[in-house]
Amino acid sequence: MFNKLENWVFYIFIFSIPISSRHIFWFEPFNFIEWTSIYIYATDIIFIMLVVFWAFNSRRIMVLNPDPGNQSRRFPQLRWDPFRYWVKDHNLSADTFLIIFVIVAGFSIWGALDVQTAVFQWFKLVEGVVLYFYVKNYALKRFELRHVFEVVIISATFQSIIAIAQFMTQGSLGLKYLSESPLAPAFSGIAAFLVDGTKIIRVYGTTPHSNVLALFLFIAIFIFYDSLIYHKKWWWHVFYVVILWAFFLTFSRVIVGLWGVSFILMFFLVTHNLSPRPRKPSASWRTDGSSLGPLPLLGKRIWATNSHKIFLTTICIAVTFIVVYWPYVINRSVISSDDEAVQLRILYNQESLASGQNLFGLGMGNFVPWLMTQDLHLSREIYQPVHNIYLLIYSETGIVGIALFLLFLAFLLYDFYHRLFAGWRIKKLYHIPFALVIVSILIFGLFDHYLWTIQSGRLIFFIALGFLAGAE
Repeated sequence: MFNKLENWVFYIFIFSIPISSRHIFWFEPFNFIEWTSIYIYATDIIFIMLVVFWAFNSRRIMVLNPDPGNQSRRFPQLRWDPFRYWVKDHNLSADTFLIIFVIVAGFSIWGALDVQTAVFQWFKLVEGVVLYFYVKNYALKRFELRHVFEVVIISATFQSIIAIAQFMTQGSLGLKYLSESPLAPAFSGIAAFLVDGTKIIRVYGTTPHSNVLALFLFIAIFIFYDSLIYHKKWWWHVFYVVILWAFFLTFSRVIVGLWGVSFILMFFLVTHNLSPRPRKPSASWRTDGSSLGPLPLLGKRIWATNSHKIFLTTICIAVTFIVVYWPYVINRSVISSDDEAVQLRILYNQESLASGQNLFGLGMGNFVPWLMTQDLHLSREIYQPVHNIYLLIYSETGIVGIALFLLFLAFLLYDFYHRLFAGWRIKKLYHIPFALVIVSILIFGLFDHYLWTIQSGRLIFFIALGFLAGAE
């Protein structure tokens, strides 16, 4: 019963990642600034529950199974190791850099203009790091990956239905209990574009921005590319069509572009037999995406048939979307230096680089308070974090902070490659789309700040990093 309850809490947490339900403390509607607000999300509360389960189970394993050479009777997928949660041989260096980065980020609080925001954002960073260790050291061994993927797909389908309805009505659906963003053509400050003088709203789902929804659907799509190879039921393919259509309706240039490149690369890799080869001809074929090596003859035929269906279905959907929404596609395909979004990104980048080479930065969450002191004479909603997480980390934690964070990422990627891809001997089929997703997320960080500043983006980012560190 206890284990089932934990399973449900975890799957609800995964499902709720794109849902923005929260309580804002000391809310002032006329002077509200998103980037300096103090809040708690429903996902924060759910994650605290998961950490309690984690601590309780870890303690129970140590009591029931004091011998680290034996596995627990109740948790056969876990081994007790007194240092397993902080030290693991193959990525000790990466974790060390991460922990030191958190400490340095804490030092940045002392020089912050807005100390309250700095302290709060530092605690949000700590939460993200705890999530990283939770995924890496516990969740990947405690929960069945196949079920996690299914929950992501169900959540993405739910978000896609909402998004398609938003696009058809060109407005929000009144889902206030899911914290749906208020959307209407007359509103300012929303993600939209103009076509022949008509304002076209980009879909949000229940996320705070179209780009966040696009990122979540992007991940769900690549999970599909692993699972669709083995699923034969027709309705599973319908889910894919719905999600891909909603993904295109976000009109997120960077994410859609990354998807296009990754889609081509993935099918190039799998069709060139880069999946690992079994050592024995009798190797069994599994239908959960975890087969080792090229599939036996029957499995190979099924894999080839379904992968071709995916490819053709994707091309048909993409072509249909382009034909139906040709004026919109052309509008979003052209990037002009006169676009407000482009001009603001250039401004934020320039201001970030002009903030000075401070060892410990402006303070966590203090880029916007600092920017508002620069006499730029912008409207309140225009003051936003720099749209590049690496420049944002540099601005807020200084040279020391960004150096430590980049070293953490470098060691993590190096370890991931040597653990799973050395000699192009891929252990499991899902490692190919997962590697493409990770690289895409890190590239996306060059063009937006949501991985660092928005709850949904932050959860996606640290879960992905934890997966990167713990995947086997």
